[in-house]
Amino acid sequence: IASPRPRPRRYARDTVIDIHAHLLPGLDDGPKTMGESVAMARVAVEAGTETMACTPHMHPAHPTAPEQVHDGIAALRPELERAGVPLRLVPGGEIDLGFYRTMSDADLHAASLGGAGRWLLLEMPFSGWPLELGDIITDAELRGFGVVLGHPERVRSVQQQPDRLRDPIGRGALCQVTAASFAGEHGHAAQRAALALLASGMCHIIASDAHSAGWRPPGLGEGLAAAAEATGISRSALEWTVGAGPLALIEGREVRPPRLSPLRRSPERAPREPRGRPRRSGRSA
Repeated sequence: IASPRPRPRRYARDTVIDIHAHLLPGLDDGPKTMGESVAMARVAVEAGTETMACTPHMHPAHPTAPEQVHDGIAALRPELERAGVPLRLVPGGEIDLGFYRTMSDADLHAASLGGAGRWLLLEMPFSGWPLELGDIITDAELRGFGVVLGHPERVRSVQQQPDRLRDPIGRGALCQVTAASFAGEHGHAAQRAALALLASGMCHIIASDAHSAGWRPPGLGEGLAAAAEATGISRSALEWTVGAGPLALIEGREVRPPRLSPLRRSPERAPREPRGRPRRSGRSA
């Protein structure tokens, strides 16, 4: 008899905000049905998440319109209430760099994290370095928006040279690293890059990038524990990346990431190889 899948490790905080998740049904490569979305939301709550930003892909393969996100949340909320799943939902979108160029200011406002009209979650391409990134960050600033770069640790060019991110960060961008990357779920290269970004102060927000209740599920505890163990940064210090930081984003406020320092000085060590087979991520994130 197969052993049951262990429940995701619950994080210590009462208020955990996940700013990157594919929860809404039928919009992209996340849940296909309302029932799957409810099951995924239940797993998130059991893992300690209190608020989740619904951030479906907005790119040519999944050209989600911002109004579809708002309509999807309006349809999902009563289903969660009926199922007794107390997960707060806020809007957002994972915006492809090319798709960004096609969006009006009103579109971007509606697709901003929390609908607050300030912060945009932009999807980093997996291969190559986007030469237009600096121009997009500047353009977004001129249009009144700040930029959060999604899952840079899974980008091959960043894996090879994490310092590439210093320029966009210097231009005001924030970096969101996927929690599962710290635990090796996206492969060894992503794990090493995630830890390098965290240790060098270039990881500002940690989120799940969840897609279902089982495959790439929500929950941040396991990844946060792995990050704390590998870097020596305390779990309490990491709370900002899943609490106060995300809250400022969805409320449209200025974000000033703290300097995360390890509790102790220890010799640098390579992260352990991922246990088992890494989850397949495909082209989409």
